[in-house]
Amino acid sequence: MKRNLCMGCMQEKGESPVCPHCGYEEGTPHFASYLPPHTMIDSRYLVGRVLSYNGESVIYIGYDTMSDRRVDIREYFPDTLAGRNSDGRSVRVNEGRQIQFKAYMGDYLEMIRKLSRMRTLSCVVQVQGIVESNNTVYAVMEHIDGVTVRQYLNDRGTMLSWQEASDLFLPMLKTLRLIHQDGLIHRGISADTILITHNNTVKIDGFCISAVRAARTELVAELFPGFSAPEQYSTISPHGTWTDVYAVCALLYTVLTGQRPPEALIRSPEKRLMPPRERNETVPPQVSDALLEGLELNIRGRIQDMDTLINRLTGEYPVQADVKVERDEPPMVVIPEDDWPEDPQEEPEGNTTYYHPASTGGVANTRQVSVSPRRTESRQEEQARTKKLIFTSMAVTLPILLLALILTFWILFGGDSRKSNGESSNVSEESSLEEWLVPSHVDSSTEISSHMESSSSEESSKEESSEESSEPEESSTEPITMTNFVGQKYADVIADAKNKKIYIFGEPEYVYSNEYAEGIVVDQDVTPGIEITEGTNVKLKVSKGPEYIILPSYEKKTEKEYIDELNDLGITNIVVSYREDPLFKQEGFVVGTSSTDGTYDIVKKPVLEIYVSKKSE
Repeated sequence: MKRNLCMGCMQEKGESPVCPHCGYEEGTPHFASYLPPHTMIDSRYLVGRVLSYNGESVIYIGYDTMSDRRVDIREYFPDTLAGRNSDGRSVRVNEGRQIQFKAYMGDYLEMIRKLSRMRTLSCVVQVQGIVESNNTVYAVMEHIDGVTVRQYLNDRGTMLSWQEASDLFLPMLKTLRLIHQDGLIHRGISADTILITHNNTVKIDGFCISAVRAARTELVAELFPGFSAPEQYSTISPHGTWTDVYAVCALLYTVLTGQRPPEALIRSPEKRLMPPRERNETVPPQVSDALLEGLELNIRGRIQDMDTLINRLTGEYPVQADVKVERDEPPMVVIPEDDWPEDPQEEPEGNTTYYHPASTGGVANTRQVSVSPRRTESRQEEQARTKKLIFTSMAVTLPILLLALILTFWILFGGDSRKSNGESSNVSEESSLEEWLVPSHVDSSTEISSHMESSSSEESSKEESSEESSEPEESSTEPITMTNFVGQKYADVIADAKNKKIYIFGEPEYVYSNEYAEGIVVDQDVTPGIEITEGTNVKLKVSKGPEYIILPSYEKKTEKEYIDELNDLGITNIVVSYREDPLFKQEGFVVGTSSTDGTYDIVKKPVLEIYVSKKSE
């Protein structure tokens, strides 16, 4: 193991108390809730200073004394459920929180184990070891020398062309497709969790358990404004591959336009994002459209998975690895033993080749058959000829059947009508039939044709009158498909003349919604797509807007600027506390708030405390 390692960057610093590489000074105080520098884990991993923290875990710079290289050490440490024991190392679970702590630790361990099996995926930050100790779990991660996408864009100073973005991020999308196939959803893709190495390759970092990537759970949420999907702010909307699709499209939108999308909770469904192509002419139209569809607020209208997104962006259709595509050979089928030809060497009709099971590895009592395209075409032609013959036969048979029906009708009822008209009852049916069929002064074929036409017209008129009489009844009972009003403006729904004719709308129920803007239909009591009739009663739920709003960022804002911004959002119950903060040399700047998850309950309107810096005495 190297000596005199800096606890700030784990590089050799010599005898100097201040590191020449990162400026970290030996003996710098640390928070008591975190592991102290120089702590050893599993007698192998040396712990340094804290790199980052979220509601689930703490990440320290570390050193693997066995492999002699820098690592990142990630400790499961949800501070809303646990604290640190007096020894400074082991984790103490808070009273009454044991069940939640164990459940989330199980989720954390399962996620880390899944990541450890993905060592062949070069775009994923690798898990190099797992240690269960001190009543918690440590994941030893690959240390990446690189920058976040945010830093990369700031250093570059300009947006990327589509070709540059495609070369850089397309491998990441294909990796995410494989990650999703293993049942793992990231939920935190952003400009701060995607790293770009010095050799210009992308690394996916920031995997967390789902409870950290959703609002109002028992852990402090880590959401990324502009990148987190709207369902992550909701307690009822499902997460899935579509959640990562939203974040990826937001990331691509950011690098292609130089501006991240607005936060999901403040976006309006009626106001569409500016297409990336209008900001960056190198973006192809289909790419611009795909990114907008991937950023749809409504889950149903969004691109659902990485396969579809990749195809929309590139036109590539993914082919499964275990599928072998052979275009030069005809398709293979299997036929039963009873249908084999008597002579195995005989070439069957239609250029069909028979293969013996012994030579092809076929199943016993079957033979594989190669059906040529020409044979397939001949079968299709044969089927077409058969259909044509059937239709021709029907065209010839139907008139004959109609004539037979007419003759039968006349025989049954024609004689009685003649008797009623005073004609001789002694005339035989046979002579009467002849007289009707072949009058002495009219050609027989003309008479029959005329009679058939008149009969047909009578039948048609009867059918038309019948249809006319039954038409009002049919229109009143004709099935109608129930419309899906979710996502539409309530005012437009009830003002639509077609809707007024079909539906009876009761008084709407107004509810708070973090997914839909104010005035948008969020639910209905009749299932969309089912068959209904006119006059169906429908009750709609309409959004009153979000119950919780996301607090704006306070970074680099003075007390007055931030309070004015909060007042514009309707937050007026504010208390100001002044604190000494060594990181801020100037006083009067906001350094934090009392909100633990960055949201504010607009219904209950609790007191919001904001912390403002003051000069240190």
